This record gives sequence, structure tokens and C-alpha cells, in this order.
Amino acid sequence: MPLEIGRIIVLIILMLLLLVFLTGGMAQLYVDTNAVSRDQLGRLIPSANEVWQAWETYRGDLMEVQIPNTLWATLTGLAIATVIGLGLASIMDMFPPLRWILYPLLVLTQTVPTFAIAVLLILLFGFGYGPKIVVVTLFCFFPIMVSTLDGLRSTDPLHMRLLRAMGANKLQTWWKVRLPTAMPSFFSGLRLAATYSVVGAVIGEYVGSGEGLGKFLQRSYRSFNTDQVFLVVIVIAVLTVLLVLLVTLVEMLALRWLLVGRQSNSLWQKIRGVQLKSSNL
Repeated sequence: MPLEIGRIIVLIILMLLLLVFLTGGMAQLYVDTNAVSRDQLGRLIPSANEVWQAWETYRGDLMEVQIPNTLWATLTGLAIATVIGLGLASIMDMFPPLRWILYPLLVLTQTVPTFAIAVLLILLFGFGYGPKIVVVTLFCFFPIMVSTLDGLRSTDPLHMRLLRAMGANKLQTWWKVRLPTAMPSFFSGLRLAATYSVVGAVIGEYVGSGEGLGKFLQRSYRSFNTDQVFLVVIVIAVLTVLLVLLVTLVEMLALRWLLVGRQSNSLWQKIRGVQLKSSNL
């Protein structure tokens, strides 16, 4: 009973803190919004027609140069991050002592400001695709690694005992049980990484040189063309949504066995429910 009261008190304190920060943030936004005149706001926020006109003007440049450059850095960095994240999660799962050594170090990599990393990478590797790909990789590997590691550690112990009783060794048990069990968590992390990947590529292009949506965004900011800025933001959002949908499609194709199993379990539960009702009658 005292434990339950303590949990309730902690939850109430957390909710009050959340309410205080929410109220303070909304009040600050209200004050800052009122400080901007309507004329200034009208000049800063373009109309939908102005954004469409910017698309008509720069459509060829965006489709032929800027978007392909950004997609190349995004997909390459995401592929490398997938391999690194899956590999690190597998190593830390197979060798638990390494988890206590590597995990804090990997967390530290996420605390360094991205702009600082991008600048250092440019100084090391130059102004080519290398720094942009590395930035995307640093953005994306961590959620993949954490989600996969959690999935590997959530394996049902009964399944592990069953395979060991059947004579499977440690590697076979990991391959047959732990890895398939972790696949839904892996794809959850991959979807999360896909939402970060385009932004990571844009940041790398913004700091570096060459072409891409990040460089196009930088030129738009410097020339105060807010219609082009909003256009790039919309393009980034569309690319991110399409990439997440692609990952979801790959997940559906790769985990058909899981979907079929869930449907079979649901059908069996319905049949079992009908049988119980019939027996009660």
C-alpha cells in the first residue's frame, strides 16, 4: 500500500512538472508571436501560391540535381547505419560484457552536437560525399542498435530452452530464435532512423559544399527567399514520408510469417470463443 501511494505521488509530481513546462512554453510562444507585427509575419510566411510558383521555377533543378544528391547521401548513410547498428547489437547480445563497455561509449557519440561533427568531418575528409554519409550514419545507427538490442534481449526463455533441449548450440539458438524475435524491433528502429536520415543528409550538405537540398536551403536563407525555404521543407517532409513507407513495405515483405502467424492466432481465438459460447449454451 505505501508503495502504491509513492507511485501515485511520483506520477502527480511528473504531471505537474509537465503542465508547468507546457504552460510556460505556450505563454512564451504567445508573447513572441504578439511581438511580431502582422506585416512582418506576412512577409516571413509565404502563401501557398508563392510556394507553388517556387516549385514551378526550380522544379528542374530540384528533380535533376538537388534531390538525387540528397537521396544518394541519405540512402548510402542509412544502409551503412543499418549494418553497423545491427552488427553492434548482435555483438553486444552475444558477448554481454562488451555491452557494459560499448553501450556508454555509443551513448556519448549522440551527445556531441551534429554541426560540430559535420565541421570536423569536412576538415578530415574534404567536401565530397564522405562527410555527408558519415553524418547520416551517426544520425541513424543509434536507434537501430538500441531497438535491435532490446528485441534480442526480449526473447522468450521457453523458446531458448526448447532449442537447447533439441541439441542446438548457442549460435544456432541465436540464429533460429533470438534474431527472428528481434526483427520487429529492428524495423521499428529502422523506421525511426529513416525519419532522421534525410535531415542528417541536409545538415551535412548545409555545412559542406556541393549540391543538395541542404545547400539549396542555405542559398535560400541567405537570399531571404522564404518561399524557397518553405518549398525545401515540404520536399524534405515528402522524402521522409516516402522513405518511412518504403521501410514499412520492406518490413511487410520480410515479416510475412509474423503477420500470417498473428492472423492465424486471431482466427483461432475467434473459433475458440465460438466453441466456448456453444458449450455454454
